[in-house]
Amino acid sequence: MRTAIIITISVLLFVLIALLIIGGSAMHPPAGKGNDVSFSRKLATYSSQDKKPLGSYVPFRVMEHFFNDIKPRTITRPFSYNYRRDARLKGSGNLYFIVAGRLFTTEQDVAAMREFVSAGNRLFVAVEETDSLFEAAFRFSIKRPGRFFYDESKKEAVQSFVNSVFAPDTFFSSKGLHMVNFLDRTQPGSTTILGNNASHQPNFFRIKVGKGHVFVLLNPMVWTNYFLMKGENIKALETQLAYLPQYPDRVYWDEYYKALNAPQRGEFSNWQVLMKHPSLRWALWLAVLLLLLYVLFEGKRRQRLIPPKPVLANSSLDFVETLGRLYYLHHNNSNLAQKMAQHLTEYIRSRYYLNTSRMDDEFVTALSRKSGYPHEQVSALIAQTAYFREAADVDDNQLRNYYNSIYQFYLKAS
Repeated sequence: MRTAIIITISVLLFVLIALLIIGGSAMHPPAGKGNDVSFSRKLATYSSQDKKPLGSYVPFRVMEHFFNDIKPRTITRPFSYNYRRDARLKGSGNLYFIVAGRLFTTEQDVAAMREFVSAGNRLFVAVEETDSLFEAAFRFSIKRPGRFFYDESKKEAVQSFVNSVFAPDTFFSSKGLHMVNFLDRTQPGSTTILGNNASHQPNFFRIKVGKGHVFVLLNPMVWTNYFLMKGENIKALETQLAYLPQYPDRVYWDEYYKALNAPQRGEFSNWQVLMKHPSLRWALWLAVLLLLLYVLFEGKRRQRLIPPKPVLANSSLDFVETLGRLYYLHHNNSNLAQKMAQHLTEYIRSRYYLNTSRMDDEFVTALSRKSGYPHEQVSALIAQTAYFREAADVDDNQLRNYYNSIYQFYLKAS
């Protein structure tokens, strides 16, 4: 039976692992080798740990050395959650980077972001598409040509910068995701255009809010490994970072919003972190299934119930009763009294560690103190014992009284 259970669990585990691998391969097809790179928005992770073409490992490492060797702190929870718990975010001199395909925020997020920027911090958002909450909070809107779908047939990524202070070679391009969203409306006087897309439409701009600024780049392809490793494109990243303070107090890098595929629902919880990643979600359900199988097959009791251990009886008391009945049948009272006295003195020696060769007043006092038995009754019992040791004739009443005295001592002495 046990072997069958082990085989069943092993087979189920193997099947689930195989399904997990197949599912992971289906969701993340290979990006290709050499120059054969597959450009798809489904492959774009923008993760600081992803070294694949559409990951953001390169810009994250560049940032570590750009800001006076201040290593960016990775954030895996919503902005509002961290803003409530990290008092340093409420100060000034901070940089916060969000690089993702689409940005899904909540009312709490955008309220915290606006308060964060107003205090004198910089929020840098590189996303292809912002949501309405974020746009309303910072009073701008974007426009996307092609209302219902992106044109995946074009494989050219282009970004240019329009600040006249920079060198003239501020046009950068490579193969990649073609992103065409651009700024549609904004409040004049508070917005500065910093860059354009391939159609010379503004897609990189800065909005002044209070004492700080929010930067929005509608072309996150510029923040991928593939784009920055082509030619001199690393200068595109340096150009963007040049607008930011070189000596910030702290630098934050978001890893939360890039994993969202839909607007958030309800309050943030740690379960959302598990459930939004397919591999972690499968691992959780696998653990639950294995736990149920263990409870189902291994939860039965394998050992018989252990019978209760009987309470130990007073052997000395039982011995006296048995010996008394035995000698009482033969009616040899003197012999029985001597045996009872001998057993009593042996009991006193072994239990209270007293010398019974001299049973005087000092002995009586010591026995009474150690046993907790009253001094008068101990004295009477010892007197009876001394008498019956030498008595040649003992009647029934004397024997009965002596037995009762010993019985009470065994019963009440500690």
